[in-house]
Amino acid sequence: MLKRSLLLGAALAFSTTAFAGTPFAGKWEARFTGGDQGHCAIHIKASGQLNGVCHGRNEGKTPFHVAGFVRGTIIHFGIAGTGAEFEGSLKGDHGKGVWRNTGDGGTWVLKKD
Repeated sequence: MLKRSLLLGAALAFSTTAFAGTPFAGKWEARFTGGDQGHCAIHIKASGQLNGVCHGRNEGKTPFHVAGFVRGTIIHFGIAGTGAEFEGSLKGDHGKGVWRNTGDGGTWVLKKD
């Protein structure tokens, strides 16, 4: 009986951890400056997975799909088509960080819609 209770307790603890979502889930708008300027529309899922679309001035406003994640307060995403990477942190309904792409880079800010 004790073994069964321990297994049930472990299973419940795991399921609570597995389904704990990020408080940052929702739609966000990012603006980036530096070697390029533009904006991104981003959706963060409760699981912490992130996807969206960015438009940069240097690329003729061609949309680029982004994918990444949020873990804790850390946010990281990239643009496969250009190799650009965005890293930063979130707090409340705002975020900020740096981006880089092959010898180029800058800063970015993020705000929840």
